[in-house]
Amino acid sequence: MINILVRLEVKDFNSLEEFEPQAVAIMHKYQGRILSAFETVREPDGSGEEVHVLEFPSESLFTDYRADKSLEDLANLRNQAISNTEVEISLKTKSYT
Repeated sequence: MINILVRLEVKDFNSLEEFEPQAVAIMHKYQGRILSAFETVREPDGSGEEVHVLEFPSESLFTDYRADKSLEDLANLRNQAISNTEVEISLKTKSYT
């Protein structure tokens, strides 16, 4: 199992709310899921930043998700919603329990 930290620079949260459920449905085909999602900044103009923590069984399934044709078909909506994405894949999961 891998964890992925995703930072989204959001252009328009309304468009993001339309895009995200469709992207998550595609993600589920690859056994991926969002463990946590939260806004860190929301500006009066509807822009800001959102952070996601994702989980996938493997890096190859995450890569397959990102290459999915259905996700490509959402590119225009994604571009309306998001100006930049930073992705960091975990190298090692730690537990402090």
